This record gives sequence, C-alpha cells and structure tokens, in this order.
Amino acid sequence: MSTFAAMVRPSLARIGAPGDGYATDRDPYWGSGFFVAPGWLLTCAHVVGKGGAAVCRGESAMSVTWQERSAADGWADRTGTGTAVLVAPRPDAAQAPRDRWPFPDLALVRVTGADDVRCLWLGDREAGPRTPVGLYGWSVQTGELGIRHGDGELAGSDARALLLAGSLPVGGLSGGPVLDLRHGSVIGVIKGRRPEEGVAVPVTALYELLDLRDGGRIVRDVLRAHDLHHLRLLDDRAASTAYPDWTSFQAELPGHAPAVTGITPELRTRLYGHLAHLPPPSGAGEVVHLVEDVKEHVRGERLRSLVLRNARTWREGAGLLYGLRTLEPGGGGTLVDLDAVLLYAAKAARTIASERAGEADPGRLRAFTDWIAGQAAGHRHWAVGEAIRALLEVDAGQPARTTPAPATVPAPVTGAFGTRTDVLVKVGAAMYDGRHPWSVQLIYDGQDVTPVAADDRGVRAEELVRVLREPLARALSQGDHGEHLAAIEVFLPRRLFDLPVDDWQLLPERSRGEDGCEDDEDDLVDERAMPLGMRRTVVVRDVRRNALPPSPEWRRRWKGVRCGPLAAETLHGRPPAVGHPPGARPGGRYPYYGALSAMGDASVPVYCGPVGSGEGQAAMKDALMAGHSVVLWRRDRHDHEECGVFHGQAAELLAAAGQAGALHGPVRDLRIRLADPDTARAHGLRGKIAVLFDPPDRPPYGAEAMRPPPSAGPGG
Repeated sequence: MSTFAAMVRPSLARIGAPGDGYATDRDPYWGSGFFVAPGWLLTCAHVVGKGGAAVCRGESAMSVTWQERSAADGWADRTGTGTAVLVAPRPDAAQAPRDRWPFPDLALVRVTGADDVRCLWLGDREAGPRTPVGLYGWSVQTGELGIRHGDGELAGSDARALLLAGSLPVGGLSGGPVLDLRHGSVIGVIKGRRPEEGVAVPVTALYELLDLRDGGRIVRDVLRAHDLHHLRLLDDRAASTAYPDWTSFQAELPGHAPAVTGITPELRTRLYGHLAHLPPPSGAGEVVHLVEDVKEHVRGERLRSLVLRNARTWREGAGLLYGLRTLEPGGGGTLVDLDAVLLYAAKAARTIASERAGEADPGRLRAFTDWIAGQAAGHRHWAVGEAIRALLEVDAGQPARTTPAPATVPAPVTGAFGTRTDVLVKVGAAMYDGRHPWSVQLIYDGQDVTPVAADDRGVRAEELVRVLREPLARALSQGDHGEHLAAIEVFLPRRLFDLPVDDWQLLPERSRGEDGCEDDEDDLVDERAMPLGMRRTVVVRDVRRNALPPSPEWRRRWKGVRCGPLAAETLHGRPPAVGHPPGARPGGRYPYYGALSAMGDASVPVYCGPVGSGEGQAAMKDALMAGHSVVLWRRDRHDHEECGVFHGQAAELLAAAGQAGALHGPVRDLRIRLADPDTARAHGLRGKIAVLFDPPDRPPYGAEAMRPPPSAGPGG
C-alpha cells in the first residue's frame, strides 16, 4: 500500500442503508465519503439522495463505515449512524432521485461514534490543470466491495466541474476525495464520469454552502473543527504513532519545498488554528480588501484591479497569498508569500481587536498576537518584521484595560481599511430588438475597475431586476468591508431613469414558513431582504453624458452643489403647487433650458413625477444640457394634487443636507419613513424618491476617488 493510500484509508468511508449489515431491501451500497472533521463526513448530495428524500432532510439515518488499524496491524471496520445535516441542492419531498444531480452536489453528514476519527486536509484554493491527483473511494466494480485507488491528473474544467484524466471514476467512488499529490490536500469530490473523462466537484464549492439557510453556521463549525483537529495532531505527536499526521506528511511533499513556497505546512496549520478561533469575517469584502492591502504593502504597488474572489473565511484569504511574488518587469520576482501571510494575520488580528473585540475570546486573541509577534521577531526581512510589530505593538502610555485584547492590538487611527470599493451598474440604450446591454463592475479606491458580469446581448427592461440580482449581490459582497457599505451608481439611458433600483432586493422572494406565511424572523436577520436604497447609497447617472468630456456648465454646477448650500427649484420652472397637470406639454426644442440655465449653481431641480417620458423626460434632458449634476424627482405615478407636499419635503431634505456630499443621509431617512405606510401618513410623506448624482470629475471607469454621498455604516 502506498503512503498516500495508507494516509487516506482511515478517513475514507462507505455509505449505505442502515440495518443488519447491508442486507436491506434497498440498494445496499450508495457511495463513498470522507471525514473532514471529527464526526463530520463530506460526500456528494446524490450519494445521500439514494436513500430518498427523508434521508436528505435528515429524518432517516444512513450507515457509515470506515476502517482503523487493528492490534494485528490489519484493518478493522467501524460503523456509525449518519444523519444528513446539509445537502446542496436538496430535493423536494416529492422529487425522485435524479440521474444528474445539479452542482454543487455536496452533503455534510454528522456521524455518531466518529469523534476520534482521522480527517483529510482540505485544500484552500483551486488547483491548476495537469495537477497530479489520486482518486480514492469504495467500489464494487470487481464484484467485491473494497477500497479503490487510482492516479490521474486534472485535465481542465468545464463550467463548475473539474475534469479528470487517467484513472477514471467507477461506480461507488462518488463522494470520495480527489487528492493533489504534490501538496497532499483534497481538491475535489468525485462526482461521476463521462465516456472519456471523470468529473469532480471542486472542494472550494464547499464554501457555496455558506449561502444556504443555516449553511453558514454549519460550514463554519466544520471548517473550524477541521483546522483545530489538525493543529491538535501537530501538537500531540504521540497520537500519531498509528497514522502520521497530515502536517508532517505534507512537509515531505514536493509542493511544499522551500523553493516553491516560504510557508511551511506547520506554520500554515498553526495559522489556521489561530484563525479558527476568530469571529468570522463580516463578508467577502472584508477578506478581499485585507488581501489587497497586503499585496500593496509587500509588492510596493497596488494591482490595477480588485481580485474578485468570494472568499468569506479567514483561511481562504491566506490561501490567496500563497506563491505571491514581487512585481518585476518581464514577470517573476522575489517570493514574498511568507511576508504577505504574516502581515495578513496581523491585519486580521488588529481588525478583530479594534472593531469586534467583544466577539473574540481575549485569551485566544492574545495567543494569536503573541504567535504573530514571535514569527515577526525571527523574520528574515527586518522591514516586514517591523511592519508586523507596528500593527501589534502596545501603546505603553495607555493604562491597562479590563479586556486585554484591545490593548494588545490598538485601534488604527484611520480605521481598518483606507480604501473603499463601490459598485457600478451600467445599462445601455435599447438595441433594435428592445434589449438593453448591461454590466456590473467594482470600482476599487475610486481608480480601478474589476468586471463582475456583463451581457452584450442584453435583456428587456422588465427583466433587468431578475438578471442583475445575482451579479449585484456578488459585487456588493465584495465591496462591503469593515463599516463601509458599497454604494451603487447606476448608469442609465434617460428613458430608464425611473428604474426602481433603490427598491430592488437581493433575495428573489421572501422566505415563507411551512404554513405559507412570510417568515418575518428571516427578514430581521437577513439584510438582503431589504430594499437597497434603505441601506446604502443608490444614485442614478446618465450613461450618455458620461461618455463625453465634461462641459464647463457641468463642472461649474457640480462645484456649486458640492460647496452648497443646496436650494430647491422646480425642474419644469412652474411654481411647486402647480404640480404636473395633465395638459402640460413641452413646447419647442429646449422648452425648459432657459429657466434651468438661470438657476444658481447650488440649485437642485425637483420634479414631482417620473422623468422617463413626457414632460419629465424633456425637462430632464434640458437639465443635463444646462449642466445640473444633482436632481430629485418622484419616480412613481400619482395625482398632481400631492405635488405641493412632495416639493415641501424635498426642500426640507436639501436644506438638511446642505451640500451634495451629505445628501445620502436625508434621502435614506426619507426612504425608510416612506417604507412604513403608517409613518408616511402620520408625517404627510409622499412618493418614491429618486436621485441623479452625476459628478463630472472622473470618467465612468474611475480616475479619482469616488465620493458619492457617505454610505451608511452601523447605526446610520
């Protein structure tokens, strides 16, 4: 038996129907799985699905059998009862098992009696093509149930699947691990085979389960238990007499040679053990921005775009820094991944201590910072060691605190992050078939843009909310970090200025309980169920005007509203009480241009009605021609008798803001009050308010820091 096979064997399990052995009226053997944490088995959803919908829901059990070394240096079976805790996707109650189970096709199974089992090491990043791999699982291919092992390589990828070449999966191997033979880590879960290739689910798809209902808590618990399991084995060498621990085994593999990486398996295992004790990141943006800050520090320059990764755990962020090199002409450069990982660890510890100390165990956090400081003390590069110590040093002039963690890592002067990331949504003019091309992008620090998703063929206007929901949610998860909520700038053709983006929600529909009623408890804890404009900056910009060089009028008026004080005027030039009577029709080519041009530079035109057609559209066109960069309007249709009240509340809003940069707070407050009908009636509030906020001081792809109205942090 090869060393790899011996290492994998005690973690490998076969799954089947419960009962006396495998003598049941069901198919007795369903597939394979492997332990990733004490008591936790990872397998394919379609393997669990062979037991039926009740097994998938965790209402019926399954039999899980694995092996351990016996006294006679052989192998003996151990059997436990498995319960499916997380299945993705999970079939409906009336749904029969499917031949082709959709991705991610993963399941986590809780196994009783397996708390002392050995676990495989999960890879924390994707493997590249041509990576040599080993495939492991239980099989009945030869007519006898037994462990099957084959070697192959990654041939590539196909959508969400890894493609396997060489030794291909056979019946029964589904749910077994695919091991990277260079690094000794699980990089995939065997899914099945096609005529000429095998198919596996990337193990990184496990992180997708964080988005499932209750999935975040379960996956985080499993990953935490995984990292602490391997740290415990590293510290208890005496427990490794029967089986070597993975950390020691990996140290001898070619992928961990000093020439390949400066990060040893032992350092990584200890780092992940410490990270496992931290409160989880608030979202992908917090991790990604830490990674980008570190890269800028160790490379001496910032990359031209944000790395778009849905990294929502601290360990994933560290994985993104492996193999990092300095930037040099022609490529290559000095290996700086160890520098980067240690700086990343120090920044993560500092972030928790300065912003979320109440969520962390003070002793654990102190042990983490002490460990990082010890690494810095012996670091080969003095400058990097100094940078780490600067992050962790204690201000001796401050008195001791009752909670030691904040004193160990003092709060930074300017916050945990000096950069901001916001979201650009661009919708083009309708093409000949009525479809609008669209794109979603991230703008990092007001300078560099990263594409998230786009469709040049486009969709009809009424379909935009559906197709933009997922890429917009993905972009916002990357942009939110620390106390910063990513703003949304929506570039639109004038005909779509009334698109209700501020009312869109990131969840397709509200969760409903078993009785069919809305689950209010879910809404309380899931901000994705809230309208976007109630939480964050949502502003409209003109897609065509921003494709041209800024005019002098546009620059002058932007300077006026930026300095303030803001003054409300009417977009159509009539008194506010007149509203928008049905007979009002624009006359001439530029019917409102004269009045709009005569307004003061700090004036903000206000319109009590939609601006995507009719008088509103004509007046908005003239406002843009006259250089106005801030306009307020009511995008919902209503009786013009309500316009006096609307103009009054708009004037109060602008007076409260004073300057364009402070506009978001009052707008957000108004949208919140309007969302409650009782509050709106009590205060005489009216309308769905939209905001054109279109500064001319940077091109649409960003050349200077984006400064939309301040985004709302915690507490408003």
